[in-house]
Amino acid sequence: MKDSMTFEEQVEQIAEALLADFPGQKSKTEFRVLHYNGASVRFEGPPPSLLARATAQGSETRDEVHQHQSQISRFQGGGSAASPFDPVPIANTLRRLGDQFNADLERPAREVIEAEGRKFKENVETLSKTWTIQNPELEYEKAFLVVAVKLLRYIAKKAYGVAQPRLLTEAINATPEVRHYIERQGGWENLENRRGQNNP
Repeated sequence: MKDSMTFEEQVEQIAEALLADFPGQKSKTEFRVLHYNGASVRFEGPPPSLLARATAQGSETRDEVHQHQSQISRFQGGGSAASPFDPVPIANTLRRLGDQFNADLERPAREVIEAEGRKFKENVETLSKTWTIQNPELEYEKAFLVVAVKLLRYIAKKAYGVAQPRLLTEAINATPEVRHYIERQGGWENLENRRGQNNP
C-alpha cells in the first residue's frame, strides 16, 4: 500500500517520536498501543475512556474500537488502516545515527535555548559543514540529519520546553537537499539499510 502521507507530515511524526521519551513533551499525535484478541493496534489519540475500557474488557469493546478507524494509524503485523508509515523505528534509527556525532553541543544548544528555539537550523548547518570538512566521505545531507537529531535531543535534556518538534520539522522542510537525500534512499524506512554506507 502506498503511503498517503506527505513528506512534511512524515517529518512531523518522526520529530514527535524522537522526543516521546522526554518528560513533559506533549505531542499533537499521541501514539498508544492497545491489545485485544491477539492483535496490536496503534491509535493516534483515541479517547482515554475507550482505551481504559478496551484494556479491561478486551473484545467486548471491539465495536467501539472500530468506530475510531479513522484514528487508527497502524495494525502492527496486520496491515494498515490509514497509513503504513511508522515513525517509531525511524526515530530509533535516527537516534543511533545521532550517536555517531560526538562534537561538543553545549555552546550551540545554549544559543538555541537563549533564543527560545531560533537559530536551530543555523547551528545545525554550521555543525554539519564543519563535520563534513573533517570527514570528506560524509554526505552533507546525512550529516545535517544526524546533527539535527543529536542537537534536538541535547536541547531536550537541557530545556525540554524549548525542544519542540517544530525545530526539526522546520529545519528539514527548509532544506530541500535533505528531502532529496531521503528520496534517494527510497524513503525514511531505508535509512537503517543504508546505515553502513558512508559512515562518519
